[in-house]
Amino acid sequence: MPASAADHPIDNVYIVGCSGFIYTAASIVSEETRPPSAALIVSVGAAPFRITFKGKALWTRAAVIPPFLARGLCARDVPVVCFHITPGSPRYAGFRALARGGVAPLERDFFKDIDAPLEALYQGRLAPALAPEIYEQALCVPFRHLTPQSQPDSREPLIRELLESGRDLTLTDLARELGTSYFWASRLMSDVFGMSLRDYKSWQKLQRVFHLLHSKRSITEIAHAAGFTDSAHLSRTYQRWFGQPPSYSRNRNNVRVMRCG
Repeated sequence: MPASAADHPIDNVYIVGCSGFIYTAASIVSEETRPPSAALIVSVGAAPFRITFKGKALWTRAAVIPPFLARGLCARDVPVVCFHITPGSPRYAGFRALARGGVAPLERDFFKDIDAPLEALYQGRLAPALAPEIYEQALCVPFRHLTPQSQPDSREPLIRELLESGRDLTLTDLARELGTSYFWASRLMSDVFGMSLRDYKSWQKLQRVFHLLHSKRSITEIAHAAGFTDSAHLSRTYQRWFGQPPSYSRNRNNVRVMRCG
């Protein structure tokens, strides 16, 4: 890597299987977003970042944020590493329970044992093969210091298995598989995952987008291949959840993408 690139890192994305991804940036300022993934955000340096939610402003150097919480992030010139836990992850319900309905701040010193890997992630120098191990180490930290506000639903593994089976299930199909009514299947999706079946399917489409975004296909071709109506539909969903258009993430001068196996 040239010295100039090391001194001024571009954003990095480490895709950690189907369970999540790591996003690093030298500076992030985003208006209100509502991503479907839970997040653990850790400052790399000494400066704090600011999270705004529900009319509040929290300054911190580490925090857990539940999925679908409308929030803004101001980390202007504050290097951060963001660990995202997606709906398909077995840890998803646990992170929802840690910060249900709000943001749970953490002491930055809790992460001092992985300071060197965090710096390497931020610089884009960590070997992709090592990223899953650091991802798991970081995700274990909040559970040693925070008390879950609720217990994960025991039905979650079965519902996730059905949703990730590759079948295009409707809510009626899901109700039949679970042996419940249409109404209760809808309630279960909301209670267990905090989202509707429609939103879960939108997330699955975005997962397909991630795998195609750096191909030679056009945004329109990617949108159709992933199941979106058109490129405008894809762009609206991507912008709403991640605070930036897919064209930004696709530009290799902005974001470096590394797949970890």
